[in-house]
Amino acid sequence: MADVSIATGYVTIGSMLAGRLVFQYAGWTAAAAATPAVMALAGGAFFTLSLAAGAPGGGAPWTVLGLAPAAAGVAAGAVTQVFARAAKFSLFDPAKEMVYIEMDADEKAAGKPAVDLVGAQVGKSGASWVAQAALLAAGSMRAALPAFAVVYALVVGAWLVAVARLGRLMAAHDRAAAAAEAEAAAAPVAAPPDTPLGHAAAAAAPVAPRPVAAPTA
Repeated sequence: MADVSIATGYVTIGSMLAGRLVFQYAGWTAAAAATPAVMALAGGAFFTLSLAAGAPGGGAPWTVLGLAPAAAGVAAGAVTQVFARAAKFSLFDPAKEMVYIEMDADEKAAGKPAVDLVGAQVGKSGASWVAQAALLAAGSMRAALPAFAVVYALVVGAWLVAVARLGRLMAAHDRAAAAAEAEAAAAPVAAPPDTPLGHAAAAAAPVAPRPVAAPTA
């Protein structure tokens, strides 16, 4: 675990240095999707290798990069921990905070506690309940591994879908804000009426003709 923590620190520092370039050239959606994408790839490798090691014939002499399936699964799990946590600290957390910038005061007051307090705690507690239920139902970690893989895939898939949807909403908001700024910049700026420029503008303004009353019989 010490090696994993040290590697996480090094990778996080490198990711933070490169994070600005990711936001600048790849955009918000790519930065926010980095964490679930890494978890999908590395976590998928972990579950695939772990399930293959526990399947009949999993102890056969076939290797992955010179490692037995079980050892390769452990290595994939370590890679998942390192890169997923590094991507979360350097990309996902800043992307999450950028969403709050676009909100007004009421939306921030309601949205930030819902995400940081309710959502985080429900996620951690829900994961614990699911793990306990799967272990009690299956009887062992190896037997519960397929259930863990299914839940993991569903959660990561929902995460990617949510990031993509929020990215579209962010893009639409940015386009609307840019259009409003362009419209405001194109609109003429009226001079205050109590300044010489305001008096000159008022004098130069066309005067509408006054209606002439029709003669009475």
